[in-house]
Order: sequence, then structure tokens, then C-alpha cells
Amino acid sequence: MFLTVALPVILIFVALMAFGFPIYAVMLTCTIYLQVFVNHMPLQNMFTGMFEALTKNSLLAIPFFVLAGNLMATGSLGKRLVEFVNVFLKKIPGGLAVSCVGANAIFGAISGSAPAATGTFGKILWDPLRKVYGEREAAGLITSSASLSPIIPPAMTMIIFGLITETSVAKLFIAGLVPGILIALINGVYLFVKYRKAASDATRIPGERRAAIKQGIPALLLPVIILGGIYGGVCSPTEAGAIATIYALIVSLVVIRDIKPRQLPSILLSSAKTVGTVYILTAASNVFSQALTVTQAPVVLQSAMAGLTPLTYLLILNVLLLILGCFIDPAGAMLIVVPLVAPVGLALGIDIIHIGVIFAVNLAIGMFTPPFGLSLFVASSVLERPIGFIARGCIPYVFCYLIALVLVTYIPEISLFLPRLLG
Repeated sequence: MFLTVALPVILIFVALMAFGFPIYAVMLTCTIYLQVFVNHMPLQNMFTGMFEALTKNSLLAIPFFVLAGNLMATGSLGKRLVEFVNVFLKKIPGGLAVSCVGANAIFGAISGSAPAATGTFGKILWDPLRKVYGEREAAGLITSSASLSPIIPPAMTMIIFGLITETSVAKLFIAGLVPGILIALINGVYLFVKYRKAASDATRIPGERRAAIKQGIPALLLPVIILGGIYGGVCSPTEAGAIATIYALIVSLVVIRDIKPRQLPSILLSSAKTVGTVYILTAASNVFSQALTVTQAPVVLQSAMAGLTPLTYLLILNVLLLILGCFIDPAGAMLIVVPLVAPVGLALGIDIIHIGVIFAVNLAIGMFTPPFGLSLFVASSVLERPIGFIARGCIPYVFCYLIALVLVTYIPEISLFLPRLLG
């Protein structure tokens, strides 16, 4: 029974992906096949399921964080962030490169989007980095550092995982903080060691740190507003996103005036496209999961995996996600895989929050690995360099992320320490 259901679905999935169909269209086609030819149910159920998938309150947070990140990317807040970090790190070996990593970590606490970070820092840091380190190193550094955003709160991947598994988004957010910092530190140590013999010709200017702090305050307040509001008990993640959006809008339009009113329609349109992509993926994956559940295929799969040890399960999960992340964007991969494999992890005694962080780190790596890493395409467009060239520059950072992935996978406290403090 399992093979008669799974084989046609896999063939449809692979064939449509090979022809370049978007992932939501692939999932809807598979759903139609299952509903009509396997479950013998009316298609009306599919449309009802799509509507119900978009009525979850946690989805409201996504538009706000996307818009806040796009406002920051369009104006000068990203540049102010880089200048703030660089003024404190420029004298150490590889200081400018480490500044790129540090600025991305802070930006990740605002946008939660790797493509937004790639576009923002690609425009700001491409010329300075390539003059110091060469084009390949600069391209790889910009593209890989951007993948801190889907891990450090408020990460959109965590919102989606929380939606699928009905897990607290606030706990998932805070669970990604230490792993994100760990990855930034590993990247920073790698850069420090690599350029330890390179003397910095940067000079300190009296008063520059004070000036950088003053200029950087508008950008630095955004993570404080978001994380402080959520974990201070002042607001929910959705409300924090709304407050951050209003703050970024007022600061950019009124205070520092780095965004003109005529730019707002394009910012809103870009944000709407991103949110629309996430929403249609959510709707399509919901009905696909429902159709699979009716066939009992997930039960068979979970029974087959039930005999695994936790260590073996985690190894298989990592390999599966690393491969899948190379071909499908994080939201799509998560929406397909989580309903199938998360229950098995829970049955093996693995904390659902730990599983969520493992998903986030794996799929963050997929953002800058070929052939279809989304950040590679964004970087290629912004930097005007071939995808293969950028991918070669990312190779050292793939290994840095993999080291962090092993630590996060097999030392659960890295992910669970802070959520347990919240209670």
C-alpha cells in the first residue's frame, strides 16, 4: 500500500521539479492526485484546507518582520550597522571580514531573511571586501554570513516550524540565539586565524567610536525592541514585529530621512511578494499533508523509523535536510518534511524545540549551497558574478556551519538552555 501511494507521488514531484515548476504548484498537483485517485474525496476539501491554513495567528508576524527588514535594507540603517561593528573590529586581523559576520548577526535579529541580508550587505560591503580580500572571498563571505538571519531570532523559519508543530514561537526564537552566535563565532575565529598574519592598515580616529555609536543607535534599537518586547513580556512576536515596522518607518521617513515617500510602493510590493510566497507555500503544504495523512503513508513511514536510535535519527535527519536544502527553499522544505519526521523525533524523546533548531541550521546552509540556494541567486544578481564563482567562495563557510551543526545536533543544551530558562 505504501509503495502504491508513495511511488506515483514521488514521480510527480520529481518530474514537475525537473521542469521548473514552483514548489507550491508541485505540492498542489500531488494533492489533487492523492485526493482524486487515492483518497476518492472531493476537491472542495482541498480549498477548505488551504483557507484554514492561512487563518493561524502566528502567520501575522511574517509580514511585519519582512517589511521591517526591507525598510532597513532600502535605507541607510544597514550601512550604519556595518560602520558601528567595523569601528570596534577593524584593528584585529581580518577585521573587515569579521565585521561582515557581526553586522549580519545583528541584522538577523531584525529581518530573519537571508535573501534580504544578502541584498543589503552585498550593496554595502562588496567593494570594500573585494579590495581587501579578493572577489571570491568577498562573495562567499557576504552570501554565507547572510544565513545567520534564518537562525537568529526573529527567524521566519522558526515561525513556520512553530505553526506546523504548534510550538511556542517565542521559545523557538530564543532557542536560535545561542546557535546563531555560535556560528558567528566559528566564522569569526576562522577569519581571524586565516588572516592572522595580515597586518591591518586601519587607523583609529579620535571620537570615531562615539560617532559610530551615535549613528548606529537607530539600527541597534530595533533588535532591542523586538527581543526585549517579546522576552520582557510586553508583547507577542506579532506585536513586536508590528512595533518594529512602525519604528523603522518613522525613523527612515522622518528622523534620518534616508527613504523617500516615493520609494514606499516598491518596498511594500517587494514585501508583499515575499509574504505571498510564504503564504501560498503554507496553504499548499497544509492540504498536501492532510491528503498524505488520509492515505496513512506518514504512519507507515513513522513505524519504519521507530526502531532508530536518537543518534541515528538525528544523523539521517541532518543528511536529508542538507540534501533537500540544496534544491528547495527553507519554507517549502520545512512544510513538506516537518509533519513526516517531527513526530518520530518526539517519539524518540527528542525535544521539539531542539528539532526546530536543527531544521533551521540545516536549511540555512542550503541557502548558500548549489544548485538552487536562494542566497546564491540573490548574490549573483547584486554582485553581478556567476553563481558557480560565488558558490566556490562559500566552500570554507559551509564547513564552518557544519561544525556548528554537529555541535548543535549532539549537544541539545546549546538550543535548549535559554528556552528552559523561560519555563
